[in-house]
Amino acid sequence: MKKSRIWIIIGLMSTALLGIIMVQAYWINSTISQKEKIFSFQVQEALKTVTEKSEKHWIATMFQKQLADPGFDSLYAAVSVDDLTAEQILNDSIILQIVKDTKSNEILTQDLKGIRGTIISEGISGSRPTMYLTPMEFNGNISGDPYSTGDELASNILSEIDKQFQLNAGKLNEVMQQMMLEMMSQGITPAEKIDSAYLNKLLLEELGARGIETEFHYGVLVDNKYLFSTQTSDQKTTLINSPYKASLFPGNIFTTSDILLVDFPNQQTYLMSSVKLLLFGSLLFTAIIILMFGYTMQIIFRQKKLSEIKSDFINNMTHEFKTPLATISLAVDAINNPTILGNSEKVKYYSHLIKEENKRMNGQVEKVLQMALLDKNEIAISTDEVDMHDIIQRAVENISLRVAESGGKITTELHAVNCEIVADEVHMMNVISNLLDNAVKYSDDKVEIKITTDSDDKGVHVSIQDAGIGMSAEHQKMIFEKFYRVPTGNLHNVQGFGLGLTYVKAIVEAHNGLISVKSNPGKGSRFNIFLPFNN
Repeated sequence: MKKSRIWIIIGLMSTALLGIIMVQAYWINSTISQKEKIFSFQVQEALKTVTEKSEKHWIATMFQKQLADPGFDSLYAAVSVDDLTAEQILNDSIILQIVKDTKSNEILTQDLKGIRGTIISEGISGSRPTMYLTPMEFNGNISGDPYSTGDELASNILSEIDKQFQLNAGKLNEVMQQMMLEMMSQGITPAEKIDSAYLNKLLLEELGARGIETEFHYGVLVDNKYLFSTQTSDQKTTLINSPYKASLFPGNIFTTSDILLVDFPNQQTYLMSSVKLLLFGSLLFTAIIILMFGYTMQIIFRQKKLSEIKSDFINNMTHEFKTPLATISLAVDAINNPTILGNSEKVKYYSHLIKEENKRMNGQVEKVLQMALLDKNEIAISTDEVDMHDIIQRAVENISLRVAESGGKITTELHAVNCEIVADEVHMMNVISNLLDNAVKYSDDKVEIKITTDSDDKGVHVSIQDAGIGMSAEHQKMIFEKFYRVPTGNLHNVQGFGLGLTYVKAIVEAHNGLISVKSNPGKGSRFNIFLPFNN
């Protein structure tokens, strides 16, 4: 797949993923906003119920006190007809007027759908308040004729008035009861009217009944001054700015300054907790999608890289096999030449050349087969006592000729006190040989290799250092992967399939050992191996 097509796919998937995240965020935000509206509505409903119950509680308390008072009596009202003519009665409504005087200069009036009640704080008796109805519009029809006597007219009027009062009895009683309470509450302080313990009980019950179970603070404000509050003086600003407030006595006719305030300090946390499963699920699945998207992209790039590496492997393998095959073909042609066929020395030389090239190809095939067995965990590892110093010296002897041809040198500093380990001798020989071969291939014109050993109470440490071209940190992460070879620019002088270091790492780990590399571009590389005494 072309890289441009991969980037187009990544762009489309990223756009879709971003869209999903934005939709999720909008959905969660809308849900939280809806929860806030429901919360506010439930709190206002709870406050309305609390204030109504609180007012009824105070009304019941006041009536109990008044009934216990021996001087308590019913309220008085006076109604009469004054200066009514037959013409007014037949052609228009009549007006009920006050016929008694009052000693008070302050008259308070309340209207309720056509019924007006007037409270006079001090009545005729001078000891208890008196209520008069004045004026009340009357729309009833009066039976009789224009020449009826005054007593007959009065009787008819009073009869119709009684009917009107019956029709509006509920409304009238409501007004009268409220006026009675207002009169009885005169002289009572706000602190006497409000039962803080009962108010707290009501708030807990009503909020709990609506599923609101979070910490709250409340207070009562009378004439813009706190009567009491559950908050400290520093926190009262938050309480007074709370949107949740209600008149503590909603039916109060004359005064409405008693305000109940409620604040929820953990409201936002409470609302978030109510959608925590939704939020957690959304975040979890979104995170999984993002991680899987990233992982998928990583796999795509790794597969693309692997495809490129396999292509390089096929090219390298073709080159590695083509060269010895061409050499063998030339050697065979030379042997078949009549002039060479009679020369035993020449035939012997070309025969040896064919054998070496065949051995070389067989070694390459063996590497591939060994890697296949390692992938399937089918490679056989023998467990014999092996002298690592002996293996290192033999590996050095095998490669010393190649090093000498380049004018280089190999230095050994074998300081391990105990150099015997339990391992597979053949594979350990291949490990050291591959590392030395790698050092030669990636060195400059002059090869310089240093081999050191050391030991501790756990095992043997082997270090192979060269002064070659080195490699960057990026390449160091990948050199142990199959088919990977450090690029050398446009030069193709480095032979091999890129399996040597993969094989080395697999064998070392099969012996429960460790291998690492340290390198800097232009300063060479150092491979460190640790092999335990008994794996």
